[in-house]
Formats: sequence, structure tokens, C-alpha cells
Amino acid sequence: MPVLPDLPQAAQEHGQLEAAALKQRLDVQAAMQDAQNVASSLGLTRATGFVSVLELGYVHNNETGRPRQTGYEIELRLPIFDWGGARVARAEYTYMQSVNRAADVAIRARSEVRETYNAYRTAFDLARHYRDEIVPIRKRISEENVLRYNGMLISVFELLSDARQQISSVNSYIESLRDFWVADATLQLALTGTSPGATTTRSSAVQADTGAAGH
Repeated sequence: MPVLPDLPQAAQEHGQLEAAALKQRLDVQAAMQDAQNVASSLGLTRATGFVSVLELGYVHNNETGRPRQTGYEIELRLPIFDWGGARVARAEYTYMQSVNRAADVAIRARSEVRETYNAYRTAFDLARHYRDEIVPIRKRISEENVLRYNGMLISVFELLSDARQQISSVNSYIESLRDFWVADATLQLALTGTSPGATTTRSSAVQADTGAAGH
């Protein structure tokens, strides 16, 4: 029968997880590359500056009434080009669409990492609580009840009831340990962009591309 690994001594710290995810997530890198490919296909070469993809996402969040996101500074930029006038207005519109999609993917990715980390940390704290507090307390109570039973201070039924409670606490710890490792696996997937949430994000981007092409 498979045995779950022990709980780590400490949980991963949030730290630079978001920054690491945005550097290695497949969906974010694909969206950034898509924007660069659009610029190349439009013959845009004269970059006049850069736009922060995440700051662009913050503006969109504020415009829709969502709270401004905060956290560690993350560098994720795309170039802005010299458009040269109204004759290339459509090229500017097409390119900025791809930049906006990249911003949307980055913001969604960052949000997914935060959500999965919160679930991971909650699962870790709960499992640690069972391991360090609940199970040891139930064990001490059971040891004391055995002594009380030997001293004929409690009945066999009370002893059996206490044993069931001890078994229940151990089972609860095992379940919380299982939930932690599931949360840990989900977090690792979120950091690489191979989680279900990332797949949904990529599908949305593809649909947006298809819709834009149809107009």
C-alpha cells in the first residue's frame, strides 16, 4: 500500500513564486511570443519604447472596477513602435490587441498562482496542526485513559470510545496530509502553466484570436 511522504518541515514561502511563474509558464511565454510574432508579421521594427504588460493589466483591472493588484515587482515588457501616422492605424490596433491578450494571460497566470498558493498554504497549516497538536494530544489522552482503566476508574466502553477518537484523529491527519500533497502538485502545475486554469486561459486566447480574425 502506498505511503504518503511526510509533511515538509516548512512550507514554501510566497516570495518570488509569482515572478518565477511568469518567467517559466508556457501560456505566458506563448502569449508574449505571439505578440512579437504579430509585430514581425506587420513589419514593425522601429521600437520607440516599452510597455509593461502587467501595468497594462492593472489599468484594465481598475477600469473594470477590480482592485489594483499588488505584489513583488515583475518585469514583463513588450516594445512600442513608431507607427508613422494614420495609414498604419490598423497595424497599431492589431499589435495592441496582441499586447492586451498578453497582459490578460499574465494577470490570469499571476492570479492562478496566488490562488493555488493560498490553497497550498492552508493545506500545509491544517496538516501541521493535526501532526503537531491534535494527534499528540489524543495520544496523551489515550495513554492516561489506559492508566485510568487499569486503575478501574473508567469502563471498557469509555476506553474503546477514546480509542475510536484517537483513530479518528490519525485518519484526519492522513487525509489532511493527502490534501496537502494534492495542493502541492497543483501549485507546481500552476508555476509551469500546465494546470487546468492555464489551459482555460490559453483556450480563451485562441477564441479571442479566432473572433478577431472573423471581423
